[in-house]
Amino acid sequence: MKSDIELPTIHPKKSIALIAVGLFIYSLYLYYAGYQDAIDTLRSAAISLFALAVVLALLGVLCDALAWRAIALKFNYKVPVKDIFLIYLSCGFMNNLIPSGSFSGETTRVYFLEKLDGGCRIDQSSATVATTRIITAIPFFLGTAIGLAYLDLVTNAPPWALATCYAIALVLLLLNATFFGICFADNWLERIAFSIIKYAERILHVHIDQNQCSRILGRFHHSMMLLAEHKRTLFISTFWALAGWLCMTTVAVVVFRSMGVIVSFWAVLAVYSVMIFLQMLPIFLPGGVGLVDIVMSTLFTAIGIPVHTAVAATILIRLVQLWMLTAIGGLATAYLVKKINRKNLVTRAEKRLAKGF
Repeated sequence: MKSDIELPTIHPKKSIALIAVGLFIYSLYLYYAGYQDAIDTLRSAAISLFALAVVLALLGVLCDALAWRAIALKFNYKVPVKDIFLIYLSCGFMNNLIPSGSFSGETTRVYFLEKLDGGCRIDQSSATVATTRIITAIPFFLGTAIGLAYLDLVTNAPPWALATCYAIALVLLLLNATFFGICFADNWLERIAFSIIKYAERILHVHIDQNQCSRILGRFHHSMMLLAEHKRTLFISTFWALAGWLCMTTVAVVVFRSMGVIVSFWAVLAVYSVMIFLQMLPIFLPGGVGLVDIVMSTLFTAIGIPVHTAVAATILIRLVQLWMLTAIGGLATAYLVKKINRKNLVTRAEKRLAKGF
């Protein structure tokens, strides 16, 4: 059965307005934190090391894409590595411009996988996305645990900073445990889906075929169970997820090094986990702009980094992991949409030619 899933819609005016709000809030923070010292620190950054941070960020996305591809291959999806990489970039673009707990990005992955493969079923494509989401959470939680232990035992981080990191890590653990249960536990997904369907039917005055939904959900659960049996595939996917996580975390370490500051990799883990969590929340600010930046700078300062250095490093880290990847993701999205439209034109032309004969 083919899916009718659509690419999430971006409202440019709304996104730009919200980004402006976030930047205004962050500008106020910079004013009180001492923006001149931060600017001086930015000027001292080594371009070569900053370029390395850019390369690491792109490698991180590529590794995450390969983690997804290892899962997708089990359902015989024949999408080239280049397109898988571009889809993952597009996923980040959608996540950063449409605050939705990263589900807009996951929908984007399912949409492009279906359109580029041509024979994709929504239950199988959704299963590959859900499995990858679980797998990419594994190194994240391991790193978070190590980072928090380091902050608690080695550094002089204030109690409020430790409490914040621990609370966020616990909330994220509970959310992922719930997501895992929904994907694998019998009837969890169906109960939740039918509750949402009843609510939608009552509010929107529409009718949704529950039998069809039940069949799709049943096949999705079956697809998840099939993937769980392929231990080698899960190992390969986890390897790439770990590599992607290491690349993304090392970006912050390299950025600090570019400014002549040595920061423990383990300390960065804890702060990075908080940043990722805030970006995943469906807050109204695209990419958490402003909020994530302030929290990152504050936590870096709390573990002993000078304020102007923490602010400068946060600006560079976000420049790479938010603004650069979002811009490239926008180009990737445009390319993929154009490729799909061109493919549809070719298909229609071939059908007309076949009818002519």
